[in-house]
Amino acid sequence: MMDSNEEVWDKILDVNVKAAFLLTKLVVPHMEKRGGGSVVFVSSVAGYQPMQGLGPYSVSKTALLGLTRALAPELAHSNIRVNCVAPGVIKTRFSSALWQNEDVVEEFKKQLCIKRLGQPQEVGGVIAFLCSEEASYITGETITVTGGMGCRL
Repeated sequence: MMDSNEEVWDKILDVNVKAAFLLTKLVVPHMEKRGGGSVVFVSSVAGYQPMQGLGPYSVSKTALLGLTRALAPELAHSNIRVNCVAPGVIKTRFSSALWQNEDVVEEFKKQLCIKRLGQPQEVGGVIAFLCSEEASYITGETITVTGGMGCRL
């Protein structure tokens, strides 16, 4: 992490944190006109359990956990719920460096109750739930989608 330069930090924080906030700021007036809505940030298990070699990424994902908690009470008066999803290792193009290496996959599986990697639709289903009426009493929360990886109390 100490080898990361300022450009790396700026890029990661701009994409993962600043963009999430600025997009929320742009959409909130439209949600208010509609009488409410739901914002769901996508963090990562790395926000709870920093991963070796992914320091700036992990810090940016921790920041999204804080952004969720900070915005939820501020937007609740407008009937806008703010929640977050923190996926574990999900089989996507972004994580291909992890899941294409069988040794790495086997090491990760040791940390999981469900002994397989997650699929994108499993995260999408949680996001869909958080945007639904069934989740209308949930705000300021982060749901981990990790296959049972122990990452928080």
